[in-house]
Amino acid sequence: MTIHLRTWGDLACFTRPEMKVERVSYAVITPSAARGLLEAILYKPQFRWRIRRIAVKKPVRFLAFRRNEVKSRLSPRKPEPLLADDDRTQRNTLALRDVEYIIEASLHLTPLAGLPRRVPANDEDHGDDSLVKYLAMFQRRAEKGQCFAQPCFGCREFPAHFELADESAMRVAPGLNPDTDLGLMLYDVFNLDVAQNQPPGKVEKPVPRISFFPAKLKDGVVNVPDWNEMKPQLGGAV
Repeated sequence: MTIHLRTWGDLACFTRPEMKVERVSYAVITPSAARGLLEAILYKPQFRWRIRRIAVKKPVRFLAFRRNEVKSRLSPRKPEPLLADDDRTQRNTLALRDVEYIIEASLHLTPLAGLPRRVPANDEDHGDDSLVKYLAMFQRRAEKGQCFAQPCFGCREFPAHFELADESAMRVAPGLNPDTDLGLMLYDVFNLDVAQNQPPGKVEKPVPRISFFPAKLKDGVVNVPDWNEMKPQLGGAV
């Protein structure tokens, strides 16, 4: 089962991991950023999103600017005042401007589907865990503009707007962007498989496990490999 979501915004920055300080964006939204956008609308431990294709509906254009940032992080356990004037630094950002994508993704149940929940089920959780149920939940939320957190394009200050689309929206106008070899692109920063030995109703905090894939923009669309093709990169973690 697949869904199609149109998403757009004024600015986006999908930072390349090899850049240590300055923020330099990939030319196209990454699969992990697309998955995070979908999870902002609907996330349940009982299923995982798998990104299939990404259609680039606007010309790829970059915008360079500087932003004031702080160098330190607040501790959630011992929150203390952070004086921005004493901890401020200026950093360059090479972001994307005026972006629009169509995300094609599918739902896959995890081993947690059907197991007892740790907390009482809410109104949306009634019924057996099935792809049909979660697909209907996502469609209802997307149609109403509901989300658990504001979806964003890489940074929280770059909000992403969204609406449901269909497969016909994957067609891109010829010549909008030339066919391009995008090089190695970040696939995801986690192992997308959920361990089967977790206690019922409990989801362990995932450990970052980075994977990459050779990305190409052809006819305005980036085809994303299946997760099973990516798992060998994780070695013994799978």
